[in-house]
Amino acid sequence: MDNLEAVYTVLCDAESWNWDVDDEHKLIFHSDGTGEITSVAQPCIWIVAIFEWKVHDPTTVQFRPEQTRRSWIQGLSSSTEPPILRASIEFTLTKRRPLLFGQVVDIRRHINEHLLLDAAFEPRVLNITVKRGRFLSPSFGGNSSPDFIFQYRLTFDVSPYPAIEAWRPETHDMVESIGQPKMIQFCARRLPPEPAGCVVM
Repeated sequence: MDNLEAVYTVLCDAESWNWDVDDEHKLIFHSDGTGEITSVAQPCIWIVAIFEWKVHDPTTVQFRPEQTRRSWIQGLSSSTEPPILRASIEFTLTKRRPLLFGQVVDIRRHINEHLLLDAAFEPRVLNITVKRGRFLSPSFGGNSSPDFIFQYRLTFDVSPYPAIEAWRPETHDMVESIGQPKMIQFCARRLPPEPAGCVVM
């Protein structure tokens, strides 16, 4: 597997990359260069959109194939190990809507371009790292025992959600409350919970 193929394998083999455990803020990468991004807090829906993505500069991809191979098969290693993947991707939000929880989103719903400015749909270059270990959901507040532990953590240098400047002014209070522009970590592959002290926040 070469480095370019590795990016697609690592990102796309995960069923989804979740910020929370309720599938409300998540990313799904497809190997055809498209993906899905959602921002939902029922009954409110803000973003349900298809995005387009590709590796920005294949020459800068850093991939640890032996560690990745063990990660799928032989169990867990230390979460302090270096990332299994570093890369930069070109990420472009579109106005096309995928299904949400298997249902077509009502066309009368004011989401995506109704809440965002044109700047939100311009291509961006995002730097990513993927680590393997035992991770809590990024949304976990630490006030109770975690419901889920995840094996992989995807970290962006900048959130894949639009910056607050790319949202329409009337949405800013909501965006600051929900915090989409601050969501930079997403986890994948749920694992059975372990005793306290075995996970990375």
